[in-house]
Amino acid sequence: MASPITKIAHDQLNSTLRCLGRAGCTTDHAAWMRGRGNAALLVRFIDQQRGHSEKNPYEMTVDDQLTALRRANDEEGWENTEEDFTRLAATAPAWPQGKHAYRSLRIRFGEGDEGVAKTFERHVARMKSVFGKSGFWRWEHLHSGKVEYKGEPVERLRLLNGNDTHKPVTEWVVADLDTHRKRDSITAVRDKYSLADELLVIAWMFPDMIRAIDYDKLPGVFAAGYEVNVPEYGDGAWPSGVGSRSSDPWRSRGS
Repeated sequence: MASPITKIAHDQLNSTLRCLGRAGCTTDHAAWMRGRGNAALLVRFIDQQRGHSEKNPYEMTVDDQLTALRRANDEEGWENTEEDFTRLAATAPAWPQGKHAYRSLRIRFGEGDEGVAKTFERHVARMKSVFGKSGFWRWEHLHSGKVEYKGEPVERLRLLNGNDTHKPVTEWVVADLDTHRKRDSITAVRDKYSLADELLVIAWMFPDMIRAIDYDKLPGVFAAGYEVNVPEYGDGAWPSGVGSRSSDPWRSRGS
């Protein structure tokens, strides 16, 4: 919790004064700040600006998000009904606070193993439609369902939370993509609540965010709720997650 400025150390106070001086602050400005009520105005302005800096620049209204879903529903041939749209309009949560926080949707098709594969492929198809050929690249070994390897069908994709938890649903979710950004490893922070297909929806619903990923001011994203089996590059173990980049949204790598 922040302390009153009267508690600030002398070296920090001097540094603050030098910072104000470099910004053009004069003795006249200082006299104004000492005027009745003016310091409170300055503090309020600083708080407002700090709030703006924490605002997600990709925030969407509920109407715009439902329009994006309706477009996907029509263009991809999904089964969401008018009752679904009415329900979603009535149950939308407030946009969450945080520069990397999103109100989005969980849209799942089918149940169990087949449902996991169907959901993945439908959202990948939507991403391909949104990003186009020039902005989409899928690793040739990133598969869903069972794919033959050395003459045997091998399961390639599953939910960390278990494929038995996969049920058809269209509902709101709230996610902060900055969660666990500081960590020793991805595996250290993965659990059953990690994003899987929910992150695929964020990718196609907020394509400008994906395009803006620079791994500096805007880090990459990682669908740690998925496990991907790539026998071509391993011993049959299940490495974690699916990652994204701005120019090739679904390479099997992450930040």
